[in-house]
Amino acid sequence: MATNVNVDKVFRVNNNLCHFSRNGAYLAIAFQANLLIKDAQTLDTCRSFVFVDLIQYMEWSSNSEYILCANIKRAIVQVYSLHYPQWKCKLTEGSAGLQGVTWSPDSKHIFTIADFNIQLSIWNLEEQTVSYIQNIKSSSFDKLHFSPNGERLAVIVTEVDQDTVEIYKTQNWKISRVSTTN
Repeated sequence: MATNVNVDKVFRVNNNLCHFSRNGAYLAIAFQANLLIKDAQTLDTCRSFVFVDLIQYMEWSSNSEYILCANIKRAIVQVYSLHYPQWKCKLTEGSAGLQGVTWSPDSKHIFTIADFNIQLSIWNLEEQTVSYIQNIKSSSFDKLHFSPNGERLAVIVTEVDQDTVEIYKTQNWKISRVSTTN
């Protein structure tokens, strides 16, 4: 008579950095500089990546094809592909520092906010380019608002005690409208 043996698995994790992909197929686990991608049903390791430093933050793209890891203190972000494990992308915010990082809704761009809200950097993974929005008002990514179809982004920018709402086309990150607030 065969019996099913239930084996509990224990994983070492940095700061609760253990997240399911958006589609629920994978589980990402960060421990020190190691990122393990596991099959969500079997918990077998599908992919393993090594980050350049201690992983302090990680986030899945909305299409579950990519995952980013960051070390905020050192202003380093690396992006990994589940389908092309040999591909990776490294982003550095430079001397401006890094306050935060997140994905755009299209999974093709990454947003980083520099320390002191100096700028919002928009990294295009396909074209390997970066665009900037200077002097953003808030360092919180929940203050970035996209149109329902994702074709426009609204941000509040402040200069010389004057706030403006700037609307950008997400196709090319060019300003399409500016509105002054009172």
